[in-house]
Amino acid sequence: MKLTRAPGADGCISPDEVVARTKERASADILLTVEQKRADFFVLGHVEPRAGGFRTELVLRDAHGRALGERTIDSPARSCRALDESLTLALVLLVETPRVRAAAQTKATEPLDELPPPLYEEAPAPRIEPLRLPPPPPHTRTPWVIDVGLGASVPIGFTPVATVGPSLFGMVHVPHFVPVAVRGAAYPLGTDRKTVPGEGISVRGVEGGVELCPLDLGRTRVNVLACAGAHYALLHAEPLGPQSRDGSLGFLVLPLRVEVRGRAGAFAPFAAVAARFAPTSPAFVYRVAGASEQPSFSVPAATAELDVGLSWRAFP
Repeated sequence: MKLTRAPGADGCISPDEVVARTKERASADILLTVEQKRADFFVLGHVEPRAGGFRTELVLRDAHGRALGERTIDSPARSCRALDESLTLALVLLVETPRVRAAAQTKATEPLDELPPPLYEEAPAPRIEPLRLPPPPPHTRTPWVIDVGLGASVPIGFTPVATVGPSLFGMVHVPHFVPVAVRGAAYPLGTDRKTVPGEGISVRGVEGGVELCPLDLGRTRVNVLACAGAHYALLHAEPLGPQSRDGSLGFLVLPLRVEVRGRAGAFAPFAAVAARFAPTSPAFVYRVAGASEQPSFSVPAATAELDVGLSWRAFP
């Protein structure tokens, strides 16, 4: 005998147990075992859950695989073990039929060595894959980002009169640190300062340095930066008259800058305003005969700068 149990019927009576129960009720001359070889007949059974209960099918075959009888039991029982009695009784009635006895007495000349295919293939036990934790994500370093930009700078107070000049900057976005900017501007257009009739100076200048930008309010299309740093400024004066002399002034400038950027594709137009402080307030001076030195132009302690231009991502 072979009894298969579908998933959900695993707790039903086992083949060994149902054979033992059947032996107690069947005639003594009927030997029912789970041994398959050299048998006179075979019982194939299958139990499966159905809506509201269980279904049991029993098929009796001779040694050549011919069906000798079958039983089907539909039970509304909630427990699979409630089928034990009815399954045993059905098996006893199946093996006690005269047709089965005749088959047992007249043995087949070439009996089957193996049991014919069961009514249903047993579902293979589900394979339990070992738990595999996902590998830790690879350590990725945050890349450095470099922006460069070009613009026009208008200083107010830095030269005798307002002028304009080109500006250039590069900004490095350092991982786990604030952005660092290197800026520079040149003012090549001479701005004049008259001292006495026929005399004076024409002033040109450059300045540049490093800034840190601790405030970076990033938005999808608009970005606001606040930066502070230290620049070195150089003003050069050319004489405007035979008695005037040339000269140069180098001094420290401390800028505070607020910049607004708008994203437009690969480029980011920007506009900025900066307050620049000169702690030493350097000055160009001149001397008139019979008089003390007089400043022809002195850099105010606080000046301003307006800056507009374009920036773009240079790396990566």
